Amino acid sequence: MTKSKINIYKVIFVVLLFVITAVPIFEVHFLLYFGLTILLLLNNDYSISKFTFGLISILLIIVLIGIISSLFFQKTLYDWIKDILYFSKPIFGITLGYLLLKKINNKYFFIKSIVYLAIIFAVYHILGVLFNTNFSTDSINDIRNANGLSNPVELLALIVLLTSYRYDYLKIEKRKVFYIFILVTSLILYFSRTMLVAFAIMMLATNGYAKLTTKGLKYGLVFILISGLFYSYLFSTEFKRDKPGIESFLYKMKIAPSEIFLPTKNIDLKDHKKLWDHWRAYEVSMAYKQMKIKPLSFLNGYGFGSKVDLKFVAPLNEQGIRYIPILHNGYFNVLFKTGLIGFFFYLSFLLLLYIQSYKNKISTDEQVVRNFISALGLYFIFTSLIITGIYNLEENYTFILGGFLFLLSKHTTNQLSNNN
Repeated sequence: MTKSKINIYKVIFVVLLFVITAVPIFEVHFLLYFGLTILLLLNNDYSISKFTFGLISILLIIVLIGIISSLFFQKTLYDWIKDILYFSKPIFGITLGYLLLKKINNKYFFIKSIVYLAIIFAVYHILGVLFNTNFSTDSINDIRNANGLSNPVELLALIVLLTSYRYDYLKIEKRKVFYIFILVTSLILYFSRTMLVAFAIMMLATNGYAKLTTKGLKYGLVFILISGLFYSYLFSTEFKRDKPGIESFLYKMKIAPSEIFLPTKNIDLKDHKKLWDHWRAYEVSMAYKQMKIKPLSFLNGYGFGSKVDLKFVAPLNEQGIRYIPILHNGYFNVLFKTGLIGFFFYLSFLLLLYIQSYKNKISTDEQVVRNFISALGLYFIFTSLIITGIYNLEENYTFILGGFLFLLSKHTTNQLSNNN
């Protein structure tokens, strides 16, 4: 393969990672994933590792279950096709990430691309907050809505830089203290509960402490203790929902558990502020009630194209919406569409990622890669509770996961290039 071709693939990788991060639109992501994957496959470059093929096969089975289940219930063609695309996106994301990095075959380029792009996004975010915010009147929601809700690439880059203090495999940057400062500042200014929790669990995983070992349990208990003390403070203090500054963020942290698990009977549909505070729990309760009407749906789901009846017209847009196609809770979203069968395969996919850190008697470099795959698995396990996991419309970690899966395959065959 010529050098010019490799450079082309590097450009494609960087541009693609930039676009799917800067433009969080499902249609854009899917078209890029699908189109570029087909181009690489047509180039007779379709060989992947058995493990990666197994993961993709699990996701493909979920898609097939959703298609078959939809035959038993009436759907519109538009909603049916849309769900097929939603559930197929992670398949193309993983495949493209794997095949594209296979063309590049350079771990340093892969890691540096993530870090450098993250720095660009972080600087842009920080400047946006500084110049677009009236700190005396704007609430946390105002700041987030104006400057962005989160950035997973920044989160991953920060974890890479911090973990590099432990593993030589990741030591690619001499100015990492300055970069860490920028990324930490940006992370704080997102005021994202998801990013804060994800940072903690992914840092444990990338350093090998997310396993059920004595050391892992010790760090896990420390994390639980700190979280318990923090929530003891939150529940002992009164916070206002729409207050400017940090108070509204602490309010959202306080209600986070009930936002997901509060029983429906405690939700007042006429009080929209309270309803939004517990919207995820309400969605799930409505989906569960709908499944109880047709018990067979617990086995194989309502299929693709199905929608959850909210039992009222929710002011989610100007016209209002009563029937929603996607739940924030990724586990119940899969259960509603594909039943317990699909739910089993989804859990299998997540657990196969997580248990990669349990591999023993391997090289340190391979262990680092397995730890990052495990960290991404834990990230998806966590985000499946609140933002649909791998099926989030704006999700871009499956593409990065594909890159790590390629690195894993090369470490097991000792064929990875170390050229800069």
